[in-house]
Amino acid sequence: MKKIVILCPTQRDRRELGIISRENGYGHDHIFYGDNPRERLADFDPFLFLETFEKDFREIAIDGIMGTHDYPGSLLASILCERHGLTSIGIIANIICQNKYYSRMIQKEAVPRAVPGFTLVDPYDPGSSELPGFPFFIKPVKSFFSIFAGRIDNQEQYEEYLSSFRRSGTGFSLALDRLMGKYSDLEPCGDHLLAEELMRGKQVTLEGYVYNKEVTFLGITDSVMYPGTISFMRFDHPSRIPAVAGNRMKEITEKVIPAAGIDNGMFNIEFFYDQVTDDIKIIEVNPRMASQFADLMEKVHGTNSYKIQVDMALGRKPRFEKDRGLHRCASSFVLRSFEDRRIRKIPGKKEINRVLEIFPDARIEVYGKKKALLSSELQDMQSYRYAVVNLGGDYLEDLKNKFTECREILGFEFG
Repeated sequence: MKKIVILCPTQRDRRELGIISRENGYGHDHIFYGDNPRERLADFDPFLFLETFEKDFREIAIDGIMGTHDYPGSLLASILCERHGLTSIGIIANIICQNKYYSRMIQKEAVPRAVPGFTLVDPYDPGSSELPGFPFFIKPVKSFFSIFAGRIDNQEQYEEYLSSFRRSGTGFSLALDRLMGKYSDLEPCGDHLLAEELMRGKQVTLEGYVYNKEVTFLGITDSVMYPGTISFMRFDHPSRIPAVAGNRMKEITEKVIPAAGIDNGMFNIEFFYDQVTDDIKIIEVNPRMASQFADLMEKVHGTNSYKIQVDMALGRKPRFEKDRGLHRCASSFVLRSFEDRRIRKIPGKKEINRVLEIFPDARIEVYGKKKALLSSELQDMQSYRYAVVNLGGDYLEDLKNKFTECREILGFEFG
């Protein structure tokens, strides 16, 4: 029985790995190690984590190590895999992708036309940087969950943003900067910001994997926003962008992935496709699987991408064929509120089981606790997410109708 360690696991990791184990009967021993410190990254000590791991597994043979999230899971997995001679994306490649500035530098060299103009900004010395010109988009060099990411329209808004970021926005980068200082020759700059020219168009995610330098594409997924916001409303697979645009994204990817040094691992790249100008721009490159889409791939293509990640962790060539699933399309619906509210009623086992009776391959994730405010959960500063529902169907309207039924059964109530 192969032993695979999953670092900093999420509830989604536990659920999906449990499902593919039961359905495929492959009998791997999944060892879930450590918690996911996403809400306390400023206090996370990666070196203590690595030291404790070595002590805990001193006498245990490991066949694979994996992490499904950018930081800290996937980077810690790269470090430990290199130490133990196991398969993973290399440390330097992972670090470069984790740092949005260095990732942009690699992209600019490999595919300059697919990269917006960008500037590194020191929040404590902003006058030293030449901004792209208002309006522009700004985001931390190291962050997650779209925290402190947004559009800046004028100088007053820019100064307010900098003041807020200096008060509370730099803690996410501390642990990554420490690892960058130890494992690379790059200058740590995770507490800096990246100001970029505005990009527009339809947002999509292209996901794939690299095995021994050979790139395989799983597919492209559309990102649909709540109108007038940058908050995700749902993700639709497969994408509805023109095939020629998708092929150009694949050509860009085939240049960027080797330039970043990514090999023997999963990746996803977020793009903007401007349907008016036919322009394609990279939003960011992520050195990991898109775990929220794992069962969407299974619904449409017949292979859960967690199965691919497990194969990669064990050094095996994955098997993936398109359009072998039970559904023609699938969507991940995100339930949000745009005001902070208190949860009066939350779905329990009865409601969730009722949904699963009707839609057996649905996935339901609930965030928050009864009587708690939505803001008590980690949020993106734009809105308040309280659930995710993944469904498969024959066409988009079919999915929307199924989702409406699911939402009514789940029965959230707010005060």
